[in-house]
Amino acid sequence: MDVRLFRYLFENTSNAVIMSGCIWDKGVQEQLRYVYSCEMNHNTLETYCQNGNGPMLYNGSPVHLFIMGSFSFEDAVRLIHAIKNEALDMVVIPYVAPIQRFLIMQMMQGQGIKDPDIIEFIKAPYLYLKKSQVKKFFFIYGNGKIFEKTEIEMYPGIYFESQDKEILDIIEEMEGYRIPVVKAGHMINNRMLFQFGYFGIDLLRIRHFLFHYAKSVWIDKIDERQIMKMLLAYRKAFSDHGMETLTMFCSPTEIIAAQTDCVLNAIVIDKEDFCHADIEKDDGRCTIKCMLYNDYDVCHCHRTEETELRAGILLLGNIRLSKHFKELKNHYKMISSQIRAVSVPNCGNMYNWESRLTDMNVKKNAVFWICPQCSKMQNQVLREIKAKNARYRIILLNEEYGCCFNGFLTEKADQL
Repeated sequence: MDVRLFRYLFENTSNAVIMSGCIWDKGVQEQLRYVYSCEMNHNTLETYCQNGNGPMLYNGSPVHLFIMGSFSFEDAVRLIHAIKNEALDMVVIPYVAPIQRFLIMQMMQGQGIKDPDIIEFIKAPYLYLKKSQVKKFFFIYGNGKIFEKTEIEMYPGIYFESQDKEILDIIEEMEGYRIPVVKAGHMINNRMLFQFGYFGIDLLRIRHFLFHYAKSVWIDKIDERQIMKMLLAYRKAFSDHGMETLTMFCSPTEIIAAQTDCVLNAIVIDKEDFCHADIEKDDGRCTIKCMLYNDYDVCHCHRTEETELRAGILLLGNIRLSKHFKELKNHYKMISSQIRAVSVPNCGNMYNWESRLTDMNVKKNAVFWICPQCSKMQNQVLREIKAKNARYRIILLNEEYGCCFNGFLTEKADQL
């Protein structure tokens, strides 16, 4: 029998979305482990905290895929921790221009952070990853063509389009060397779909700013006052500080309700639970135990062959929905019926919010809204979500509580 177990585990953190995910195809004994890390930037002037910790919910198991949802100091710390301590196969990272990375360096300098690896990575992430042990890495800027569930696009592989020559030339002009940046696309691995989206500042705007305000910054002798003046002008020109975000939808593939039975279990986890996302390590016993001793949702949308089960997670990072909502909706239109949980962007900050996001066609399945409990402005957003649909459920992440979604997929008996 075709059996696949999946798990989405959100860490105990109040200022970030860190999800450790896994899918285990029991029939062929293959497992795919991945991490999505996105620090919230609702207050970019907050004190940075260097704790040296990376995603620990794998208990030392190797990570096949690491996705940086944002380019922040904290996300850099987690990535470098994974590189140093895990067998990391692939990294997906948003491309961030040198002036944006320079802002992070200034913040680090103000906090007295002198970690050489972090500094080297933020100064030149492409060169750092190139000399690391990471097998593959992709820098993402802009979005490629809309994902469609054709037979070709659902075949295992990596589907990123090459970036336009004009953009590559601008990047080379700013960096001083060529970086093979690509457009956000999707990948299929171990019958798992990862669809990425890029949302951030237009590099043409940054290039325009540099041309008018910072041409003298790149000479050898530089006045510190000129640098500060440039940074102040940059912040004024880009009120959202220009920090890009990578969104990600992930879900097992081939989950048409007419052919597949699915159980999805949602629980709250305590720090003391020592939960982990490595299904193979406990042979799936952790998932079975959760289903025995906790409430679970069984997906009962078995009416038509076209119906698809809600077993996917949509992680929105720090996207500014008020600016990018139409593009986001169009980008993920093919998988909107599969979303079971969605992260609230940037801790529910009103600056990032758009109430139209709650207009999902939800009938019987509950949809969970994941939100780190860190923003004083999030209450209004959470009230809007809950008032929209009684089937919506709010899960607040903090230092004490995380959450785990886990379940399995099996072929229906009449399909065997």
